[in-house]
Amino acid sequence: MTRSMRNGTRIVLAAAALVALAAPLAALPLARGDNAGASTAAAPSFAKDVAPVVAEKCAGCHRPGGIAPFSLITARQISSSSAAIAAAVQANIMPPWPPGRRSPEYVGQSTRILSAQQRRSILAWARAGGKIDGPARKPTAQKGLEVRQGETLLDLKMQATYMPTAATGITDDYRCFLLDPKLAGDSFVTSARIVPGQPKIVHHVILFKVGAAQLADAKRLDGGDAGPGWSCFGGTGLPAGDGAGIADSLNNANWVAAWAPGWGGNRLPEGTGVTLPAGSKIVMQVHYNLLNGRAPDRSRALLTVAPASAKLTPLQTVLMPGPVELACAKSEQGKLCDRNEALFDLARKYGTSAAFTPAGLLILCRGSAANPAASAVSRCDRRITTPTTIYIAAGHMHLLGASIKLELNPGTPQAKVLLDIPRWDFHWQNAYTLANPIKAEAGDIVRVTCRHDVRKRQHGGHGVPKTPRYILWGEGTTDEMCLGILQVTRG
Repeated sequence: MTRSMRNGTRIVLAAAALVALAAPLAALPLARGDNAGASTAAAPSFAKDVAPVVAEKCAGCHRPGGIAPFSLITARQISSSSAAIAAAVQANIMPPWPPGRRSPEYVGQSTRILSAQQRRSILAWARAGGKIDGPARKPTAQKGLEVRQGETLLDLKMQATYMPTAATGITDDYRCFLLDPKLAGDSFVTSARIVPGQPKIVHHVILFKVGAAQLADAKRLDGGDAGPGWSCFGGTGLPAGDGAGIADSLNNANWVAAWAPGWGGNRLPEGTGVTLPAGSKIVMQVHYNLLNGRAPDRSRALLTVAPASAKLTPLQTVLMPGPVELACAKSEQGKLCDRNEALFDLARKYGTSAAFTPAGLLILCRGSAANPAASAVSRCDRRITTPTTIYIAAGHMHLLGASIKLELNPGTPQAKVLLDIPRWDFHWQNAYTLANPIKAEAGDIVRVTCRHDVRKRQHGGHGVPKTPRYILWGEGTTDEMCLGILQVTRG
């Protein structure tokens, strides 16, 4: 996948609530090291110490039309929000950076998180009253997409504007749009940047490649829904093409690129590219977050592509699904708390094939589906069959997700953490490029471990369904997933 992310509505509102309910700012405790020298040194300068940080790491989202619910563009706006800023920084929820301390270093990480000095400056300035001694800085401008010698820039636009919509009580709309790169020859995608038409409501975008065997189905779906594109969640809704079996679909998925708010257009690792055969089409899945309203959108994708003659190493996407068997809490009751009823419900919503997925995942990961045991923890191991270099790691769950971890050779002296997100948030999804790619040999084990929490259902809010039910793997927000994602090269 991809990227560095901007501030999210739920986290920002949580920070504001924290400030509103907490003691006065002066009483907020500081983490060890955050208050070093604060009692003797003068308050940091807004213009010199605070404004540059806000411009670089906050204003990209906190701007008119941005995903954040309020702006931090002018000095007055920043000063009046000093308590909320300090509370969010103190709680380590802003700027958002989901990977925990056990995670390895990732490309671009330093641009996403605050340094110790930046934290101290912001907290000390806010505690001193958030005073202004100069103007704010203009938000850091996004760099243009780099087009290297021999590459071509493709600008792929939705055919028409789309007005996001959803049923009453649902706050998310997933829509797929068919795009035509019009490539006469085989190519490699070397970088991608999505330009959302409505940044305030476009929450994330995933690009999938569509081969010749899938094209007829894609056109059928595209023409079957009213308006541009078709409704989709979790994927494109297209069957596996080109005769791909389950193993092939998992070990070399049809993913091209992804984007989330705040993530730029990072290039793929040097010397690699995602293959895009001549005549291929691309499906752009857009997730609209309707908590921020509705507006007509016409997003587009910018791709740099190199010809096959560039002889890049193909970058492949590995999907690592784990079974989800999440029982109702002891205090919950309802018809759908019965596993069989939940299976019937999956078949009703998504077709009979959906009801076989839970059993297939149990067989894949546990070796048997005879006696499924409910558990808040889901785990699956995948054995590496050929020398592999791991460049990018990501994870995916839904609204009841609590944490996710990807590991190489867990429980051995050679164990390495690829990604650890200790506090999962469905509204902050990303993929992370390892600063130092990790080599795996044939016989090595890659593991994904997910933890879910049905208590989130009791709290409700932000789209979490409250109806008690036994949760299984499924495409809907009332279902769940446990999915590790790696981008690798082979050999």
